Amino acid sequence: MAPGIFEIEGQDYWTDPFKFSSRVLRKFIPEDRYGLFLDAPARADLRTADRIPLLSLYAVKQQDARIYDLWSTGHLVGVRLEDRALDITPLVEPPEQPGLFDQSDSDPAPPGNGAMAIVEQTDALRLETMQQPGTYLLMALMLDRTSNRVQVQVTRSVPGYQDEAVTRFLEALKQQPPPPEPVRYAPGEDERQFQARPDSPPVPEAPGIAVHGERVFLYEPGKPAWIRGTFQVPVLAHERVPPKPEPAPEQGEDDDGHGQPRPVAIIPVSLVVIGSRTGAAEVISLRVPCFQDTPVEAGAQVTGHFEYDLFQHPAFRGKAQTHFVYAFCGEAMSGPTRMAVVTRDMLDLGSRRR
Repeated sequence: MAPGIFEIEGQDYWTDPFKFSSRVLRKFIPEDRYGLFLDAPARADLRTADRIPLLSLYAVKQQDARIYDLWSTGHLVGVRLEDRALDITPLVEPPEQPGLFDQSDSDPAPPGNGAMAIVEQTDALRLETMQQPGTYLLMALMLDRTSNRVQVQVTRSVPGYQDEAVTRFLEALKQQPPPPEPVRYAPGEDERQFQARPDSPPVPEAPGIAVHGERVFLYEPGKPAWIRGTFQVPVLAHERVPPKPEPAPEQGEDDDGHGQPRPVAIIPVSLVVIGSRTGAAEVISLRVPCFQDTPVEAGAQVTGHFEYDLFQHPAFRGKAQTHFVYAFCGEAMSGPTRMAVVTRDMLDLGSRRR
């Protein structure tokens, strides 16, 4: 695998992560390359490493730095590919001196035309999911901007003698995980919220996920703010719903909770919603049933649809701001989808900075 953005490999991530920083920095601002870039070791063994270094390089113009602040708006997202689990945490830890980067001037001078580059190091194990072995995709979000993605293989080696028969036995068990629990519909909901609608995004031609939401809408109590999505992804073994069991004669009909129509798979989707006012992120976890006529094998492509009312989440109800919605389903990712909420009081105040 080619070296990452910091041009280092292997143990240098732990022992000398910034050995080539001065050389690397010359390739950014002087060459008008701006953005947020991550770098991490390709592999890490939890038995021997108590941290996983995550390096970031942020090249930014001065006029953007006040809005896209690394400490207040940066979020680190990690997705484990084995089960599509998502975790999120602030990208960098707060500075040791509180208030060091606060904008205390009530009437700050307008930003200049300069630029700056910042290099930071943090521990990817702050993502709790990464404390388990697996293959992880890491990326950073800052409002409506994203970083590159890096992949880290996390293992936990076993010291001493290893019985190969035990290893094979455990691997075989991993290939036979329990099937997913049924989707529990909320009162008034049914499978129709997971079926295609005329306003659903089209199915991606290649494996992926697409999300659509109304661009700007007026908040009214009781009025929904729908986010609708469509995905096509390869199904994992543990996501498949087994065929309907044949009931015993004395038991009568039993659909084992999956209902009708019976899904062939249940796929987890995570929505990360970031507000423009504070830069805070909220995660909305969905379990999406996929419907088709025939069962699927592990690795086969399945298509799913979903809708979610953003105002079901109290963090977004009635607050005037722009929301940046990202959707994750394993390797598949989309966003940002911009959804701006305006309120009645803004009609008399004229336009506001979003």
